[in-house]
Amino acid sequence: MPFYPSIRKMPLDMKARTLGGLARLREQLDEEIPNRKVTETLLLGTWNIRNFDDDRFNNGHRTTEDFFYIAEIISRFDIIAVQELCEDIAPLDKVMKLLGRNYRYIVSDVTEGRPGNKERLAFIYDEDKVSFRGMTGELVLPDKMQIIDGEGDKEKRRQFSRTPFMAAFQSGWFKFILTTVHIYFGENSGPKYERRVKEIRTVAKFLSKRADRDVNKKELGSHILVGDFNIKREGSPGDEALEEEGFTIFRNREGTNKDQNRFYDQISFKSKENQVQLATDGSHGVLQFFDSIYRATDFDSYRTELLKSVRVKIKDFKREKKSAEARKARARTEETKSKAEEKIQKKLDEIAEWTQLLTNDDKLKKYYLSTWRTFRASDHLPLWVELKIDFSDEYLKNLTD
Repeated sequence: MPFYPSIRKMPLDMKARTLGGLARLREQLDEEIPNRKVTETLLLGTWNIRNFDDDRFNNGHRTTEDFFYIAEIISRFDIIAVQELCEDIAPLDKVMKLLGRNYRYIVSDVTEGRPGNKERLAFIYDEDKVSFRGMTGELVLPDKMQIIDGEGDKEKRRQFSRTPFMAAFQSGWFKFILTTVHIYFGENSGPKYERRVKEIRTVAKFLSKRADRDVNKKELGSHILVGDFNIKREGSPGDEALEEEGFTIFRNREGTNKDQNRFYDQISFKSKENQVQLATDGSHGVLQFFDSIYRATDFDSYRTELLKSVRVKIKDFKREKKSAEARKARARTEETKSKAEEKIQKKLDEIAEWTQLLTNDDKLKKYYLSTWRTFRASDHLPLWVELKIDFSDEYLKNLTD
């Protein structure tokens, strides 16, 4: 349970809104996610928390209200893998402060380069329930497994766009190595889509070999692979790549994007027989938190924040337009001048489009529902499973046999 005293310091309108949101969210969590059990099961989740939290897209930094909602969700898990953390981990530390002293995190280094997006991956866990076993690392591909992109003279051998992150944990009898990924998206077809599929297949192949090697090493345990795979639908090449490499997927029938029509996020495993078991057949799911927070009916209460974000965007477009005008004035070739003029026109169009949101409620609400609220919570929904961790009956039976 998060620490709530700082809610008292909020402005009255935000305080009332936050208390209402937390009440609804807690009720939903109580109904949809099992109660945490000390010795019997492990609640494991994965969540891409969108662009957490550098405001590179000018939708506004997350507020104290947002941190409370995020902490409330995370607090329902014994361990959760998180993707899309930004370079500055101060926002993560704010969430950890709300979660309390029994929660810890392990975070990866920033992945450099344009595809890496300066992102981190992390594991957040309750050390009263889960112990870190001292092993952590980032997956670096050997030469023969590097991802081949392009053909002929344009062929490139690549590492992962965002380096997968792994760590070893134990809860009760259950030892496991948890790996999280944020797979390259690219495009929906063509070479960039092929690169996405190759990344999925390669991480699955790498970990499959590792799991086969570790299968008889009791001190290592089962391999669990989770994260944002950018798999759009079941049965797609990316989806099939996991199973073809020997991973078993916990099949969720609900999408994990905000509209729940894409299957981006996955939880899969490879282990000895019966070492990874759901607590019950129904011990898995997706949390659609927009049923409780940032609802369509909450639009009016966020109007001030929305208009502030719109004005910031317009100001930024004007700055970029001014910069393009300066490049046009300095241009020495027609090509450079033409590119600057295109940029100027693009910024004029964006200024005109976003200015409409200042007076048009329908357009402002569309921005709120489609984009703005996904930068307060996320455009991905948490995916979770409840796993069995007490194998004492099986152990005693084996001794008897």
